[in-house]
Amino acid sequence: MAERKREPQRVEIYRTRPIEIDPLPTAEEIAEKLDQHPQAIKIREGRFSDWIGKPISDGIWTAWGMKARVDKRGLTWSAINEVSHIGDPPEVGEPHLTQVRYVKSYPLLPEDLREKLSPKWGGHRELEYKYEVWSDETPTLVEEGLSRRWYAGRDIDWKEMAALPDDLERAFDQFLTYLIQCQLLCSDLIGPYIGRISYGFPEVKSILAYEMFDYNVHAGVLRKRATSNGGGIGAYVDGVDAGVVEVSNEASHAFEGEVERDLNALVLALQVFFNGVVLEMLRLGEAAAQTEFDRGLFARMVQDEARHISWGCSRLRYYLDHCPDREAAALHLHEIADRLESEQTANHLLNPKVLEPLAILLGGGVEGIERGWDVLREFWPQIAERYEARMAGVGLPREGRCHIPRTAPF
Repeated sequence: MAERKREPQRVEIYRTRPIEIDPLPTAEEIAEKLDQHPQAIKIREGRFSDWIGKPISDGIWTAWGMKARVDKRGLTWSAINEVSHIGDPPEVGEPHLTQVRYVKSYPLLPEDLREKLSPKWGGHRELEYKYEVWSDETPTLVEEGLSRRWYAGRDIDWKEMAALPDDLERAFDQFLTYLIQCQLLCSDLIGPYIGRISYGFPEVKSILAYEMFDYNVHAGVLRKRATSNGGGIGAYVDGVDAGVVEVSNEASHAFEGEVERDLNALVLALQVFFNGVVLEMLRLGEAAAQTEFDRGLFARMVQDEARHISWGCSRLRYYLDHCPDREAAALHLHEIADRLESEQTANHLLNPKVLEPLAILLGGGVEGIERGWDVLREFWPQIAERYEARMAGVGLPREGRCHIPRTAPF
């Protein structure tokens, strides 16, 4: 029996009304409109706006007579908070996108209208609760992050860089390539959250911004080192983002829609765990570096990474102590750790493009790679021990359920 030929289906397309684009105004029309602008008229008439034209005591001006004290560390967030009318972070931040907590809300603006004027991506749909974003160590760490900023072109004497044998330079550059990928991944994942945090917590927005700066400084200096000593960027390392990107997308709903974001899932995945692994790798790199110049590069990065992890741990600790349901929150974070530990172990701690160059460097060359493997075997237990210690300090003990082997599987 001959197969019946199927008739093509007709698709009905509804007609749409063409968009009518308003013509652009002429230069003369724009000039006329600006000439009639209320502020232009006010200036021509010599009148002031209400910010200065009314007494301070009428409630429009936020505050007056403030004198933040300068201490031995300079003028810090803590000093500003001591004299501000809202020095301590609120339990719930203002829904306005760009109104920091130090600025008093306009008294003549009704509360319901204030909410309507808030941007669609602000308000209760974003990170505005203190327990979601704050930690008591934030003001201190944000000052440290700012004061310890460094620049590859200014603070490093590149003339001190020494040449290496080809096998060591190639191993070193491959290890740097891996670290560059890690730093850029961290920058990409942290960045979108900054704009989602209420301006009631400017210290948190600042510390994350400084952290992004650190990541990009690190990537830049590593790139300069790899391309300026006779070598070059190495082979791409697959899988360093294993699990972390998935956790970030789930926590952020891929930044689509008006939904609640989960900053704490990202903090655990990126700052406590991922940066914890990178910190251990930097310490190994510092130990394996063949010159004082290269050791100095790693020492600067170790300092920065340790601060990132410190804030991440303090953030999770505050979250667990103040969130509405500690038990549910802890269970959720433990589940994230369960997913990350095995994937990250396989893709960092057992990645040949990471371990082999490290072993060559630790052994002093390709011929000494067995000595390098011995060092890595000896160092391996410290990775799990330090990670478990951080998690226990946060309030998420992983002893007995951590998926990072206590001994090297090689």
